[in-house]
Amino acid sequence: MTEQIEIRGLCKTFLVEGRPLEVLRDLELTVPAREITVLLGRSGCGKTTLLRLISGLDRDYTGTITTPGEARTAFVFQEARLMPWLTVRQNIAFGLRKNEIDRDRIDGLIRLTGLEGFADAYPRQLSGGMSQRTALARALALQPQFILMDEPFAALDHFTREKMQQALLDIHERSRCGVLFVTHSIDEALAIGDRIVILEDKKVKKVYSLESGGSRTRSEARLQALKADILSSIQTNHQEET
Repeated sequence: MTEQIEIRGLCKTFLVEGRPLEVLRDLELTVPAREITVLLGRSGCGKTTLLRLISGLDRDYTGTITTPGEARTAFVFQEARLMPWLTVRQNIAFGLRKNEIDRDRIDGLIRLTGLEGFADAYPRQLSGGMSQRTALARALALQPQFILMDEPFAALDHFTREKMQQALLDIHERSRCGVLFVTHSIDEALAIGDRIVILEDKKVKKVYSLESGGSRTRSEARLQALKADILSSIQTNHQEET
C-alpha cells in the first residue's frame, strides 16, 4: 500500500461565463507521508484548486489522484471556520462520531496546540492565532495521515504568523502526519518546508528537497541562496509565459 499521495496527469478546467478556463494541465506530483510539502506559487496559479481536488471537495477532473487506502485527510482553511456557539473543546471534537470522541485525547490535543486554559472559551474570546490553533487541533482530532492547509496563516500579523509557523513545526514533529501547505510566501515556504513545490503555468515547474526541521536547521546563507534560486525560477517561468 502506498504511503504517499500520487498525482498523475491531473487536468482541471472551469467553465467561466460559458468559456473553458484551464487551471491545471498534466500535473504530476508525489506528496510523501510524514513530511511538510509546501505548494508555492503566484495567486491564481491553481494551488487551492489542487488542494480541493486532493481532498475530494471537487471531483470534476481528469487524471488520477491516489491516496493511501483507508487514510484520512483533513483540511485547514485560511479562515479558522470555528462554530461560534461551540467552545474550543467542542470545536475540536466537531466532525467526530460520538464513539470517536475521547476526552483524554481532546485534552492532549489542547495541550499539543498550546490551548491550555482556553478549553471552555468561545471563538469570540480567541485571538487569530488561537483560532487557527483550534482549527489545527480539530484537524488532528481526525487522526489524519495527511493535513491539507490552504494559507492558514495568511490573515495573521507578522509576529503571530511566525509563532504559528514554529508551532506547526513542533506539532508536526510530534504527530508525524504528512502536510501539504499552500502559500505564496517564499519566506514561509523556507520556514516550514521539507519540500517546496513550485506551481507555475498549470503544472509543477520545480521541486526543492530541503533538510527536515524547517528553518531551524538551515543557515542564513543557505536560506538566502534558496530564496534567490526560487525567485529566479519563478521569474524565469513568468518571462517564458509572456
